[in-house]
Amino acid sequence: MLRTTLITSLSLFTIGCGGEEAGTITATVYGEEFIEEGIPVAAGEDPGFSDGWTLGFDKFLVSIGNAKADLRADASAPEFYIVDLSKASSGNGVEITSFDAPGGDYKRYGYTLKSDANATGANADAADVTAMKAAGYSIWIKGTANKSGVTKTIDWGFKMQLAYSNCEMDLSVDGDDVEMQSTIHSDHLFFDDATSPEPEIAFQLVADADGKGGAAADGMITLAELAATDIRTQTRYQVGSLRDIRGQAITNLEQYIQVQATTVGHINGEGHCADVSVTP
Repeated sequence: MLRTTLITSLSLFTIGCGGEEAGTITATVYGEEFIEEGIPVAAGEDPGFSDGWTLGFDKFLVSIGNAKADLRADASAPEFYIVDLSKASSGNGVEITSFDAPGGDYKRYGYTLKSDANATGANADAADVTAMKAAGYSIWIKGTANKSGVTKTIDWGFKMQLAYSNCEMDLSVDGDDVEMQSTIHSDHLFFDDATSPEPEIAFQLVADADGKGGAAADGMITLAELAATDIRTQTRYQVGSLRDIRGQAITNLEQYIQVQATTVGHINGEGHCADVSVTP
């Protein structure tokens, strides 16, 4: 699976000229099987948790918008929408908007995950839309993990703003409607190494955080419990020179997962978004 590189600037791209007619670009968002159906135990060549856990998502909400092709103001949709990616879509994802686009070749795409007070609910429940905006979340996930009769639940809200750009597009508009799909990779949250090009997906350290920092071991794993889990003694969970979203040294599991959360954005499945600007 491809990884993103954190940077703080965006790049400009050009669009080919020709006699193509104007058309539209339809923006969709999809969480793939891992969000709609859950993350299973790894089996053979099939990816999943390497340590025997499974995880089903009760909610996986994103506040997404500012879709833009080749950074063009005349091929963009600035509005934001709140989508629950855990809801079944038959593999189609959720359409959030369509916008006019001049005819021609487009090479790059961009979109943003951030809280927006004016965001419109797409397929998300109205109560979740209200709660997500009130909390200021760009990403909000709730799920249940199981292993050998042990159950753990998570309820994590992330407030950072993630502006993805330089996403692989490479299509032409010529009087027609083309689709661009923002794809969210939930497994990145559980990668067990931030330095390896092929990390495993693991949950055991997250499960072991239950009760850390003086909290009750009640089966619910909070971000505070993750923050109380020191990763510096772990043989896995290496971070190299990577810093957290505020530029600090990464010492605990909350910081680590927050950084992993910045890498969830892709395009059209495995397509790479080379740049992401992160605002804590």
